[in-house]
Amino acid sequence: MSFLFYDFETTGADPRCDRPIQFAALRTNDELEPIDSPLTLYATLSPEVLPHPQAVLVTGILPQTLASSGGRSEAEFAALIHAEMMQPGTCAVGFNSLRFDAELLRFMFWRNLRDPYAHEWKSGNSRWDVLDAARAFRLLRPKGIHWPTDEQGAPTLRLEALTKANGIAHANAHDALGDVEATLAFARRMRAQSPKLFDYLLSLRKKAVVADFVDNPERESFVHVSGRISSMQGSASVFANLGQVQGINTQRLLWDLRFDPTEVLDEDISTLAARRFLRDADAQDNQHRLPIKLLHLNRAPVVVANAILKEGDITERMQLDLDAVKKNTRTMAQFKREVADKLHAVLSEPPAFAARDAECALYEGFMPNTDRYELDDFNRVFDQSMAAGGSAEDEPVAAALRELMAQPWQDARLPELVFRFVARLRPDLLDEDERTQWQSWVDSRLNAAPDQPYQGFAGQSFSGLGFAGFFATIDALMADAAYRDEATLALLTQLKAWGETRIRA
Repeated sequence: MSFLFYDFETTGADPRCDRPIQFAALRTNDELEPIDSPLTLYATLSPEVLPHPQAVLVTGILPQTLASSGGRSEAEFAALIHAEMMQPGTCAVGFNSLRFDAELLRFMFWRNLRDPYAHEWKSGNSRWDVLDAARAFRLLRPKGIHWPTDEQGAPTLRLEALTKANGIAHANAHDALGDVEATLAFARRMRAQSPKLFDYLLSLRKKAVVADFVDNPERESFVHVSGRISSMQGSASVFANLGQVQGINTQRLLWDLRFDPTEVLDEDISTLAARRFLRDADAQDNQHRLPIKLLHLNRAPVVVANAILKEGDITERMQLDLDAVKKNTRTMAQFKREVADKLHAVLSEPPAFAARDAECALYEGFMPNTDRYELDDFNRVFDQSMAAGGSAEDEPVAAALRELMAQPWQDARLPELVFRFVARLRPDLLDEDERTQWQSWVDSRLNAAPDQPYQGFAGQSFSGLGFAGFFATIDALMADAAYRDEATLALLTQLKAWGETRIRA
């Protein structure tokens, strides 16, 4: 096995629809020693994409510098990353990667006609997250590591704060390679501090190990560490497993045993469904968000036996009322079937989400095998050209793209995905009507009003940023006293100039 520590910098905070612009990775052996040279790649922006100005202030990467930094089309960028991720025995590791970077990877591969999941499991591959491990260390074995707090005195696990508190070099924070090196260094610090806990947490990257633990019929409850739980409570609570979710074998429904499970028995399904996403600011007196959680077996969730609750300092960090938890555990044993049936009915309520644009619709179903085989055939041609030092301009690639355009796809999302892929990569292959159709869609994206959803060819909503929102955001930032230092104003001025050039293009 090897670890591939990696990180992305992006145009925004939505991993489904915002775009990667920088990727960095460093491969190590299982002793966390580098075995390859660091890798840094850049991607140029496709014509309908404007970066969120706040993201540019975080990364410092201007869109006009991407090409001069060696930036490639996203299709070529994705192909090179896919080759790294698909090396057999690779465990892909990042910091908060399972909730952001891994999602970004899936949607990038999906948008670029590659299997969005194979790199996570095929050929002994897996994935892991240093942030979740840090939460577990802070709760279970905090000694020997300095745990910073924010301005309000609450624990914080921001990578910059962790590295600063622990004297770890972290040059160029929010540069992908700088963050990769800092993540690797903090992983080494945890492993040195408690190798046994580190290895246990690493074992949880295997979903079979997690399933054996949480589905054990003799286990009434267990401790689960998660970023969904307040850091003031150790980012952990005690949960009961209420079973598989809607036939999805990688998900389990959990009940937080800080709360009496009988509270759900007298409420109707719609009321409980409304409480599922209740914000604290919207809660009425004696009301709280429904205390359930989905456990994803394939996201290396931190689960620990209740035996740790015998350690008083751990329960203190969790601010846990053990007597209340024991009482609620007994109640759950008595009413588990009724509670589980009610909560599974809540989850079966259809979500009130608008239909997604095809590029953001990855989770609306698996692709038929016949379609996947056709895409795999294309990617073999594309990858062979890339490996030989070629590019999308090569004639074998062009011929394969023409075949894609002519395919009678079974998956309703694919005609639009393929059309946009070809339009971005080889617009010269489009006929006159197709070029008009593509340009019309690009213009609709760029000229949409702020907060107006963009419409795909099938009338589906698509998140993004148009010129009006782009310039309005820049002007608001430049007028804000918090952003009036010389370096920030210079960055915003350059970004605005690039946007004005794009309008004239």
